[in-house]
Amino acid sequence: MTENMNELNEKIIALTDEEMESVTGGKHSYIEGDNGKSYVRTGPGLDYKSLGVLHRGDVARYLHETAIDERGVLWYMIRWNGHKAWVSSRYAKKVRY
Repeated sequence: MTENMNELNEKIIALTDEEMESVTGGKHSYIEGDNGKSYVRTGPGLDYKSLGVLHRGDVARYLHETAIDERGVLWYMIRWNGHKAWVSSRYAKKVRY
């Protein structure tokens, strides 16, 4: 059972934005700054380079991938200035528009 779930998770993560649109009926998922300012980073953790700041109310496209850092904090992969980047769930939340 666990092997099948891992295969399914890999397939879900591998979906492109266009494929995700077809699954969600054209509605996109976004990450919105929720708690002050959150540094957008090159990877899921504080040791990665900062690319900029996601302020409260700012919105970025959620790329439907997450990771947990060494502290146990959940990170979301987002589209940031045309590149893949990461933001901490401590300072941002998922929303749909």
